[in-house]
Amino acid sequence: MIDEEILSLISAIENNTRREILRGLILDQSYALQISRWIGVSQQAINKQLDLLEKANLILSAGVIPSSSGAPRKIYKPTGFSTLVADYSRNYIEVKRYEIPDREHEEIADTKIPPKELIDKLLKTDEELDNLMEKRLELVQKKDSLLGRLHYYINAISPDEMTRNILIDYCDYLDPKYVSGKYNIPITFVMQVVETYLK
Repeated sequence: MIDEEILSLISAIENNTRREILRGLILDQSYALQISRWIGVSQQAINKQLDLLEKANLILSAGVIPSSSGAPRKIYKPTGFSTLVADYSRNYIEVKRYEIPDREHEEIADTKIPPKELIDKLLKTDEELDNLMEKRLELVQKKDSLLGRLHYYINAISPDEMTRNILIDYCDYLDPKYVSGKYNIPITFVMQVVETYLK
């Protein structure tokens, strides 16, 4: 179950030019002509990419600045920060997006901490993230194993394809409302099937 917002995000960041635009805007707000000079792509192409990034809620307008050669220039800044986690295992596929709070107004220029100490803290943080990912991998493998057993059981006991699909989707998403909407059936029917076959 991948919602439209996640699909829009994946589509936006899969393109190298759009990723370069985002990276540049993270360092400094800018406008289309200046971005085209950074990246070496035509302004027309950059305008198209900026439009896609804005629709995906990854950038927004930060105002305009006057131009000596024509209309005012629209300034862009990054927004919609998040972490995207994708699992593609033997028994399930899942993509989740976790919003990262925007701390734009947080004071980050702390001159009391020397750069070497900041780098040491960065290395430690990376190590902690790697350790968390190792633990997460163990849990993903456990989830995959449990779903594999459930899928095997459901395939063995289901009297028909519809029952099988309801049970498989219920186990995969643990969301009766989603299963109800997918097959256009009442939630009460979904739960009746679950309670009958998954005792």
